[in-house]
Amino acid sequence: MRGKGRTLFFFFLTLLWWGMGLALTLYFLGSDSWELGDLLLFGIFAILFWGLAFGFNHAFVGFLVRLGRLKEPVQDWAEGTPDADERVALVMPIFNEPVERVFEGLKATFDSVNREDAGDCFDVFILSDTDDEVIAAREVAAFLRWRTEEGLEGRIHYRRRKQRAGRKAGNVADFCERWGDEYEYMVVLDADSVMTGRALVTLLRRMNGSPGLALLQTVPRIVGGRTWYARAQQFAAAAYGPTFLAALEYWQEEGGNFWGHNAIIRIEPFRRHCALPLLPGPGIFGGEVLSHDFVEAGLLRAAGWEVRLARDLVGSYEEGPQSIIEAAKRDRRWCEGNLQHVLFLFAKGFRSRTRVHLSTGILGYISSPLWLLLIIASFFLLGWRANGGFGEQTLPGILLLLWTAFMLFVPKLLCFLDRILEGRAKRFGGIGLFANGVVAETLMGFLLAPINMWFHTQFVIANLIGKKVRWNAQNRNADKTEWSVAWSVHRNHVVLGGVLLLLGWLMGGEGALAFICPVSGPLLLSPVISRLTSHAARQRLFTIPEETAPVPEVTRALAEEHPFFAIETGIHELFERVVVEPRFNACYLAGLPEEEGTAKEGEMKKILQKESGELEEAQILKLLASSSRLNDLHLAVWEAADDELHESWVERRDRD
Repeated sequence: MRGKGRTLFFFFLTLLWWGMGLALTLYFLGSDSWELGDLLLFGIFAILFWGLAFGFNHAFVGFLVRLGRLKEPVQDWAEGTPDADERVALVMPIFNEPVERVFEGLKATFDSVNREDAGDCFDVFILSDTDDEVIAAREVAAFLRWRTEEGLEGRIHYRRRKQRAGRKAGNVADFCERWGDEYEYMVVLDADSVMTGRALVTLLRRMNGSPGLALLQTVPRIVGGRTWYARAQQFAAAAYGPTFLAALEYWQEEGGNFWGHNAIIRIEPFRRHCALPLLPGPGIFGGEVLSHDFVEAGLLRAAGWEVRLARDLVGSYEEGPQSIIEAAKRDRRWCEGNLQHVLFLFAKGFRSRTRVHLSTGILGYISSPLWLLLIIASFFLLGWRANGGFGEQTLPGILLLLWTAFMLFVPKLLCFLDRILEGRAKRFGGIGLFANGVVAETLMGFLLAPINMWFHTQFVIANLIGKKVRWNAQNRNADKTEWSVAWSVHRNHVVLGGVLLLLGWLMGGEGALAFICPVSGPLLLSPVISRLTSHAARQRLFTIPEETAPVPEVTRALAEEHPFFAIETGIHELFERVVVEPRFNACYLAGLPEEEGTAKEGEMKKILQKESGELEEAQILKLLASSSRLNDLHLAVWEAADDELHESWVERRDRD
């Protein structure tokens, strides 16, 4: 079976599982004369069952592929030998990120690739959109230390944008316009990305051997989890990911997707075809394209280029959020971007597999309000009060419930068996610990599902009424959620849980309570669940392969201390460096908007006659945001006589 045949076969199976669910739904509704309420319930069931069937089929087909019962696509990776003149840019857009962690992870990646034969092909670009002046000064300090102390002028570059339009997508587009002619490829990294040199060189070789390939996406493994929540998430990705990804590669082949990072991109077609429009609609359907990666992959496919998944490649890593609340903040951003994809579903030129990727992202969020609507509608439309429960619909209801449970839990069992059959259980700490992890993760998922349902429902509603989200930097170190924060964030969950319980009691008594408790229980306990899962976890449970066989690059990046980038944290010390050091001053000023005019007469003299420690932080922050004042201060400190400056400025100037 080749090409489109695999895709058709995959979706034929999906339709089969979906059809069985719909048949049971019809049996459950069991009405000869359908009314509006019956149609509403059937429509909701149909949409939700499609999502269930789609996910179930990934586990089913992936298991068969890895078992050898289905032939997986042949990837003709004709790995070409890198040319000495070929250049690859490691591009990392950052925005108010923890400086030491970001630079150490990037340095670990760059040091690793430089140990490979083709390491000279790679350069680094740190593309900052940081709007916090103190963090920006630390970025400059880290960059200058790295470039200067290791003699990497010309290979490590730092640019802080003056105009920050387009967020990450605009940042990358700006790089392509400025430096795209000098590089054939770019590897886009997130602030928490780490990659091995071998993985990067393999990506380069594969792109060289595949001239029709525009984008090759790796599968980043999640690492660095410290809390119960984070460790469960990274365990799930490691335990279930290979099976699901085998099916994803089976049906998408050259019609793959872009996940926004840890992927290599051929710059020329990306620059030519992936310019993103400003959306003309109202609310979230207007303005900048937020979840740009799916759209960029679709544009490349529409232009005839291949987009593929490097499922077999190891050496690509990222971090995940440490708490439910931090994960929800990220989902809030993703929800807004994914809902925008409605506008691209029927865009001219997009391929069918691109439309599947877009619709799957949309369904991932709208399924939550549909699930809630289904629960509430069931009380009113299924006659709980009249029948004292399901009545004649008891057997159909049980069958429907069993089929739903089958589609939810069998995929985890298939993935568990897949890891056992391939002999990977030892990498998860052994079969016993691996089995315990699957059970514990399943139970945690059972508790988290209603909580995420209400989060996503709120996000969808907020987006549809036009409330745009502010895209802040992700706090990857957030853990140990305080009780006050947990209550503040989850109080609406508690209220919803209470409302559902009351509604169940009023509409159906004990039978309805049994039906609703699996949903309302986690909602009522959500502050407790959020608090407890944000605590540090035992290191044995949820063991992942990267812990039984540590990756040096990851170990470096996740270390508690990064001595090479131990940047001065004091705002006064950073201010002195910006004012005095010529390279620091030039690099920092390059990221500030230009201002006309000069400072008021005597203002610079008064500042320089004081020790920097005497200046208030608010005053320093104001100075750090002003290119003209910083320029005047820099000129003054170098042109003034010693007796015109405070001795601390003289000492600093003499050291430099």
